[in-house]
Amino acid sequence: MAWVKSEYAGELAVLSTWLVAVAPWSVSVFGNGQITGVVFRFLPFRIQYLYGVSIPNELNFVWAWRVMEFPDNIGRAAVLWTLALAVLAVAVGASAYYYHREMEFTDLLPLHPVRLFGGLLGVGGLLVLVATVLLNLEGGFLGTTIPVGALVAPVLAAVLLTADLT
Repeated sequence: MAWVKSEYAGELAVLSTWLVAVAPWSVSVFGNGQITGVVFRFLPFRIQYLYGVSIPNELNFVWAWRVMEFPDNIGRAAVLWTLALAVLAVAVGASAYYYHREMEFTDLLPLHPVRLFGGLLGVGGLLVLVATVLLNLEGGFLGTTIPVGALVAPVLAAVLLTADLT
């Protein structure tokens, strides 16, 4: 059973790609009662908010590829995070082209564009899902990590890959 009709599959593919591109792939919360921190990880960057303390030279904003310099599992997770960024950058660029020139884009591909976007979202989603697991392993990020986009991307990918395109 398909979740989306063929006439809406292209629009869903574009919107899904853009949603995954702007949504955080994970949100982490940590604290000890006096200090609380929240970390939002978007595909191109990470933002950290600290409540209850002010630390000079704290890295509140960091680009994804700079996080690879962090130690242990955080650095390993950042490698996957940066790969996911590259995959989703291709998907966003392709979706913008598809949005503006649907027939031309469709003629260039050997497969249906909805399948392409489903595959790209699936690969990107799996990369950030594994990165989230790495963050939660011992020696990784201290706190609780909620895999927002890391779960949404594979679900949207599955919807796109199972869409009825007849």
